[in-house]
Amino acid sequence: MSLALNYQKRNSFSKLNPKARFDNDTVSGNLNITYFQSFLEKIGLPEILADCITYKKHHNSVFTTTDIINFMINATVLGYSRFTHMDLLRIDKVFCDIMDGKVPSEKVCRDLLRDLPKRTTTQIRRTNKKVLELQASIEGPREVMLNFDDTVATVFGHQEGSGIGYNPHYKGRPSFKEKIGIIAGTDEVLNVTLENGRNHLNQGFIRFYQYCKLILPKNWIIKRVRVDRGGFDQDNFEQWEKDNIEYVAKVKMYASIHKIIDYVNQNSSQYPWQKIDKIFSVTEITVPLPSWKKARRFVLIRKKLPKAPNGQLALNGDWFKYEYQAIVTNIDYLMPEEIFNDYNQRCDIENNIDDLKEGFAFDQNSQQNKKCNELFLLIKMLAYNLQTFFKRSIMPDYVHHHEIKTLRLIFYRVSGNMVGTGKYKHISFSANSFLEKMVEYIRHRLKTFRLLPAAV
Repeated sequence: MSLALNYQKRNSFSKLNPKARFDNDTVSGNLNITYFQSFLEKIGLPEILADCITYKKHHNSVFTTTDIINFMINATVLGYSRFTHMDLLRIDKVFCDIMDGKVPSEKVCRDLLRDLPKRTTTQIRRTNKKVLELQASIEGPREVMLNFDDTVATVFGHQEGSGIGYNPHYKGRPSFKEKIGIIAGTDEVLNVTLENGRNHLNQGFIRFYQYCKLILPKNWIIKRVRVDRGGFDQDNFEQWEKDNIEYVAKVKMYASIHKIIDYVNQNSSQYPWQKIDKIFSVTEITVPLPSWKKARRFVLIRKKLPKAPNGQLALNGDWFKYEYQAIVTNIDYLMPEEIFNDYNQRCDIENNIDDLKEGFAFDQNSQQNKKCNELFLLIKMLAYNLQTFFKRSIMPDYVHHHEIKTLRLIFYRVSGNMVGTGKYKHISFSANSFLEKMVEYIRHRLKTFRLLPAAV
C-alpha cells in the first residue's frame, strides 16, 4: 500500500471515529418534556395528587409522594418504562432542572409502591376521575361510546396473583388479565384492572362497567357500549337496557345460534341476505335464546370463504361455503349493515391496547407483589390519560391521531440544547421546520390555556 493511500485511509478513519468529550450539561434528549410538565402544573396535577392520595412519606423525606408519582408519570410518557431505565434520567442535568431536582432513584420509586396501602388503588382512580373532569370542563358536554376488552400480560417469573389461563403467545405460562374500558374516538381510559390470568372478560364485568360509569364526568353521557363475545351475557344486556344505553355485542356461537342461522337459511325469502361487498352479507332476526326472558335483535353476518385452487369449494353445503358471525343489539334505528360497521369500529380498542402495551408498558409487571404491580399499572393509566389530555388540548390537530411512539420520535425525544439563563433561557434545536411549527403552536396554546373557574 502506498504512503499516500495509507494516509488517506487513516484520515478517513479519523473523520468517522472522532474523539468524544463528556463535559456538556446542557444537551438532553428529554427537553420537550418541559412543555408537558408545564401543562401538568397548569391543570394543578400536584395539588390533585396531594388531595387524592392520603399516604404521606416521613417529614424528613427528600421526596414527597406527589413528587415521586409526578416523576413516574413524566418518565412513563418519555418511554422509560423500567425502573432501572428511569435512573438514567438522574444523570440528565437538563431534565433534573425541569423537574426542580425532584428526580428520585429507582429504589425510592419501588419503595413507594411497596409502602403505599391498598386503598391507594382507589385513590389513583379518583385522581383519574378528577383529570377527566378537568378535560370535560374544557371540552363541554358530549355523548360517548365505551369499548370494553381484556388483554393478556404474560409474566416471566413469580408474580403474586398471576395464573395460567388463555395465553395465545405463551401457552401454559402464567399471566395477568387486564380488563380495560376506553372511550371510543378520543381514547381516554376510564378504568383498568389487574386480574388473575384465569379470569375472563365477563367475570365481574357489571361491577367493572358500573365503576367506569362512576369515573365518567357528569357531562359526558354514555350513548352506547361495544363489547366482544366475552361480554355476551343476558345479565349485561339487562343492565344496559335498565340504564337506557345502546349496546352492540358480538355473539358467542352456541348451538342455539347455529340453529337460528339454519332457520334463516331455510327461510331465505323471509330473511334475505343483503350483500355488503364481495365477501360479506348481512340479515337480521329478532328471537329469544332458550334461557332468555325476551327476544332481542340479532344481526347475522355471512362471510364468503375463498375457493380452492381448482376453482371448486372443498365441501358442499352452506356451512362450508360461508363463515358466520352474529351481533346482538337493542338499536332499532340502524340497518343491519350499519350495525355491522358500527361494531367494526370497536376494533379501535385493539389499537388502543397496542398503544398501551407497546407505548406505556401495560403488559410489563416486574414486581413480585400484586399490589405494587397494580399501583404502577394505574400510574401508567394516569400518564396515558394526561398525555392524551395534553395532546388534545395543547398539541396541533395534525398530530392528534399519532400514538405515543410517534410522538416521542417527532417531539418528546428530540435532542437539543438548553442555553441561556433567566428570561434569555431557551432551547436550541437543529434545523427542523416541522418541530419548529409544532413547538411554536404548543407554546402559544400553553400561554392561552385556561381552566374554567368551576374546574379550578
